Amino acid sequence: MSDGTNRYSALIEWVFFRNYVEGSAHVPWERTELEEGASALGIELPKNLGDVVYSVRYRTSMPKAVADKAPDGKRWIIRGSGRSRYEFAAVSAAARILPRDDLIVTKVPDATPEIIRSSALGDEQALLALVRYNRLIDIFLGVAAYSLQNHLRTTAPGIGQVEVDEIYVAVDRYGTQYVLPVQAKGGTDELGVTQAEQDLAVCAAKFPNLVARPIAAQFMADDVVALFELTVQDAEMVVVREQHYKLVRSDEITAQDKSVYDRMSRQ
Repeated sequence: MSDGTNRYSALIEWVFFRNYVEGSAHVPWERTELEEGASALGIELPKNLGDVVYSVRYRTSMPKAVADKAPDGKRWIIRGSGRSRYEFAAVSAAARILPRDDLIVTKVPDATPEIIRSSALGDEQALLALVRYNRLIDIFLGVAAYSLQNHLRTTAPGIGQVEVDEIYVAVDRYGTQYVLPVQAKGGTDELGVTQAEQDLAVCAAKFPNLVARPIAAQFMADDVVALFELTVQDAEMVVVREQHYKLVRSDEITAQDKSVYDRMSRQ
């Protein structure tokens, strides 16, 4: 049990079955139960309890024994439900935010300052910087967008403490104003439905007079950036639109590329 992933899975599984009632679609629990689980299982308690939850949300699969208890057509996610409180919630198995592999990749002239590329700390910081300096949010949504704050740590009603990777505000050609919470994931981390739900809750509480449009960004192979606009429909998080972008030198955008983009803009 020395491997971190195995420890985290064991703790999550212990907490789940401690609270699970057969046939339930919602399994509430508290963070302190992770400490009890570590003691009961005789394993070393992770220094950062929050990383146990983060890992299962974004890095690893739910333990098989837990996944097998999901109702037909559902899968388990972990939602915040208050300060240091969570719940396993059964959501549609199709409710995953994964890049498609059949979309055109739009080439964009790379405007990233070299010093930014060389100094970014980690995939997520690099991704946020690329999106910001290349105005990818503006291009993606067709709005004028402005970065308001990075890593906003706050609380959301009914959820507890949350962190939004970056907050943009924006305005469109008609004068409608938006708040755009952005979540970013690099490497093999999976974009999270729960984080998008938290972002919406923060926007409703902190920016009630702006239209909230959650955005997700993820690195794909070959440094392609996938952007998603998300919303909630029938209590499930769904993808409104998805586009893929690649930052290149201007001379790498061919006449054929430009012709394709022109045809796309006319559709």
